[in-house]
Amino acid sequence: MKYRLLLLLAAFIWGTAFVAQRISTETIGPFSYNGIRFALAAISLLPLIIWQKNSLLVHPRKIPSHLSLPIACTMLGFVLFAGASLQQIGIFYTSVAKAGFITSLYIIVVPILGLFLHNPLRFSHIAGCIVAVIGLYFLSYHTTGQVLNFGDVLELCGVIFWSLHILLVSRLVRYYPGILLASGQFAVCSCFNFLAIAITGESLSWSMVLLTWLPLVYGGVFSGGIAYTLQILGQARVVATEASLLLSFEMIFSALAAFLILGETLTVRELFGCFLMAAGIFAAQVPSRIVWQGLHFK
Repeated sequence: MKYRLLLLLAAFIWGTAFVAQRISTETIGPFSYNGIRFALAAISLLPLIIWQKNSLLVHPRKIPSHLSLPIACTMLGFVLFAGASLQQIGIFYTSVAKAGFITSLYIIVVPILGLFLHNPLRFSHIAGCIVAVIGLYFLSYHTTGQVLNFGDVLELCGVIFWSLHILLVSRLVRYYPGILLASGQFAVCSCFNFLAIAITGESLSWSMVLLTWLPLVYGGVFSGGIAYTLQILGQARVVATEASLLLSFEMIFSALAAFLILGETLTVRELFGCFLMAAGIFAAQVPSRIVWQGLHFK
């Protein structure tokens, strides 16, 4: 039970971090927020790396010559940068609750993209995907005839990168400890964001940082370093399927936090959409028979 509670706490931190992201949009730009946030996340993991330095020296598998740790972290960092940028910009145009539920669709998209990696497709994946897509329609449809607003589209595009990130992590952790990959990807992602600031000309000043210090600390130290550590500890004793289910409560916590802290509300139609999306996402985690063995390339 203790390890399941750790995973739920991680989901709670990630869900409430959506509120911090929304609050930050009032005082700082998206690339500036993510740049500082992920720099703090990388720094916050250093104590854990020092604590586990002896175990980090052991590699369970032979590392491919073309896949050094810097290359692995750069790959992860770029995908993380793309997903986090779309999420942070999108949350400016949509509600926190909708952003949380749409982002959680990665749990369904991962098995679909996994077909290209020879992963099997189960009946529960198909059923869950259909129900979640119907839920997305009810969540995002507006009486004006607009199905998705600009923020919803950005969050939906971000799901692709979150899914790719999960698949990349599942491959790379075979060769490198997860804590090193996490810290490295956070550092690389931060660099990409500061590069984006220079390219786009986004404003960044010390006064902006001071005004945003709480969302930055929560998004970086808590959502990055602490929640990631809780995930590592929890998944050490909880099977992957159950762990994914517990972590997917992130979407529910984001909706509750948005209501309690920001006063955001959802219409009956949107609530019904949230219910269907949650049902579809949970259904996708249920073990079921394999309907397709995945794609195989020669």
